[in-house]
Amino acid sequence: MDHGISAVEPIDTARAGSPEPNVSGGVVRTEALRKSFGDNLVLDGIDLEVAAGDVLVVIGPSGSGKSTLLRCINLLEPLDSGRIFFEGEEITRKGTDVSAVRQRIGMVFQQFNLFPHLKVIDNLTIAARRIRRMPRAQAEARGLELLGRVGLTEKAGQHPHQLSGGQQQRVAIARALMMEPHVMLFDEVTSALDPELVGEVLIVMRDLAREGMTMLVVTHEMQFAREVGDRVIFMDEGRIVEQGRPVDVLDQPQEDRTRRFLRRTLQLGDSLEDLDIDEVAIEVGGGGA
Repeated sequence: MDHGISAVEPIDTARAGSPEPNVSGGVVRTEALRKSFGDNLVLDGIDLEVAAGDVLVVIGPSGSGKSTLLRCINLLEPLDSGRIFFEGEEITRKGTDVSAVRQRIGMVFQQFNLFPHLKVIDNLTIAARRIRRMPRAQAEARGLELLGRVGLTEKAGQHPHQLSGGQQQRVAIARALMMEPHVMLFDEVTSALDPELVGEVLIVMRDLAREGMTMLVVTHEMQFAREVGDRVIFMDEGRIVEQGRPVDVLDQPQEDRTRRFLRRTLQLGDSLEDLDIDEVAIEVGGGGA
């Protein structure tokens, strides 16, 4: 189900622009990524490039390798083979400072992963204070600024259980921004939310894109892909099947597999009339997240 981004009033963003990466080519570039879990090949030769300020939206069926791709880019999963470059530097080489890389690549997950015993402001500032040794006053000032950007300044003193799912996810986004990342990865961040809460999270992501943040977004929210994405990649069975402008991939797909996926998710006009239960029940291959 699509959730129109205009359904919720936009929030003001107090901080324009994002960190400028020192790179002439793509901020993120992958070469021939391969990743298996046991006998299950999850990524099968993934080549992609994301330019500074671009929003790359990754769509595809469950098990197509979308989430694994993001986890590999953030060095949460080791590769079997292939290389990943970030701001011109190969980050998959031996000796890479993984912690330093992750400070420049923010990631937000489907689950909020907030510390339940900490107040919202402390969830935002704990990493900056412990890893960057940022003074508490400076960290809290920065944290309050970020909470303002996601429309949650008044929630600074509350605990996660006092917030809705959408509010918790907005806190998670603010927490990721606390380390001033150059790239943001979003892994199906709205899939666990009630439908009426999705819009408020998509608006925060949209505003980040407008400010120039480079983003890789795994999502089933096709309206977001259409309105915010610069490019869309469709993945299946660990491979990139089709890629291009959102209007081309979503409205005029060239590959049969892409067309079948979009019909099953009811993204093509009048597709419900054409579907039958036997076609929908066809098993889609692949097993990686």
